[in-house]
Amino acid sequence: MNQLYSCEEKMSKTKKTEKFHEWKLRLSQICHKQAGFERWLFEQVSRVLFGRKSGELIKIQDKMMDLTLDQCTTFARVLCELWGVDLKVLHCKNDTCKLIVYNENLLNNRLSRASKKKLHKKLGYTIGIKAHEFLNELSHRWKSSDRIPHEIGLALGYPLKDVWGYMGLTKDSCSGCCGWQVFGDPRPSINLHRRYEEARREANFLLHAA
Repeated sequence: MNQLYSCEEKMSKTKKTEKFHEWKLRLSQICHKQAGFERWLFEQVSRVLFGRKSGELIKIQDKMMDLTLDQCTTFARVLCELWGVDLKVLHCKNDTCKLIVYNENLLNNRLSRASKKKLHKKLGYTIGIKAHEFLNELSHRWKSSDRIPHEIGLALGYPLKDVWGYMGLTKDSCSGCCGWQVFGDPRPSINLHRRYEEARREANFLLHAA
């Protein structure tokens, strides 16, 4: 089983490398502003693209890279479509928008594994909720309260134990920090953070290689 998983990982990595080179070639053929924005966004979401992180929260602002918010959002959707991931605008205020770039299959898997008692009874989300509905409801709550709902950690790939611990839904105590607050046994969280950072370094190397 481990050998099979290793082979699948290698195949996936090869496909992503091939897709990266196709995408990088395309950057040389589009307008400078769009290419610059896509390069920036690629680095921001590299842990989703290369590290199987379920989602990444992105902040964009009007006049960012001399682009309007609409242009940034349009270019972000183009990149997401090319890489086979999804995008949802979660919250906009004044000249700033918060987007999430996410892998629908990974988020659905996380939602299916989340405690129904906590997600449904404690937080009020419907039983069997899927990624699209979850993000719609999360966006609605964010807009209504003007505060980011902490359960967004489910979409951002944080360990379930750390999401629940941060929200005070378990008795686990804080045991450290590795990009997010860790609760209970820190080892799974540290290993996951290491995987995410390795993916970011890999993507960064590819992007800046000659």
